[in-house]
Formats: sequence, C-alpha cells, structure tokens
Amino acid sequence: MTNQIPGVPEGWELVAFRRAKIGEHVIDGNGDPCKITSITSEIFAIIRKIEKPARYRPFANAEEFKPHRDRWMTRKDKRDPTHVDGACRVVAYDDQGSWFTTGDYQTWEAAFDSGRCFDDDETPFGVRIDE
Repeated sequence: MTNQIPGVPEGWELVAFRRAKIGEHVIDGNGDPCKITSITSEIFAIIRKIEKPARYRPFANAEEFKPHRDRWMTRKDKRDPTHVDGACRVVAYDDQGSWFTTGDYQTWEAAFDSGRCFDDDETPFGVRIDE
C-alpha cells in the first residue's frame, strides 16, 4: 500500500496546482513527467522527484578508506558533548580502524557511529551504499 496520488508518476510527488515556472516538472498528456521549457498561462499539476536520502556504512578496511586518507574530519552533530571544535585528520590506519591527530584510535564502525564526517562536504565517515 502506497500513498501515491492517482495520476502522479511513481517516484514523484505533487507540489501544487498552478501556473508552472520554467524548469519545473508537470505531468504531460501521457501521464509522464515533463519539464517546462517556456512561459505558459495554463494551470498544471506541479510535481518534483522524490529524493531518497543517501545511505552509508562504515569503512570495511584500510583499502576502502585509502582514497579518503588526505581529507579532514569533524563531527556532524556539533551539539554532541564529545565533540571537540575543529577538524582532525587520520595520521595512520589499518584494517580495523584509524588513529586521528587528536590522539584517538577508533574502529571504522565506532568512528562512523560516533558521527564522524568529512569536513569538506559533511558526508559520513564511510562508504555510500545506495549508488
């Protein structure tokens, strides 16, 4: 059972009924998503693609982490009482985990579970699994 609105294509959601702006998506005559490319005065069902949140898992070993070894880390939730201001880097790593410039050693799973993330884009300290 889904909450899909009749006429809205699977993977899309209804935004509004109004005049569409250039670049917005509407439902065409075949029931498919269609991008508006010119100004119109017609009223359309405006829809948008449902974005699934990215899913991650901890690094499994040193080889998976290796491409990220020069990146800076921080904590995603700055309100976390264990959070230390500023970013840190990994100074050494093995198949079980990594040593940080803070002097801490954490297993890959513990670092992931503690909310470590990459400082440049705030992606979790792990491997994306939904691609």
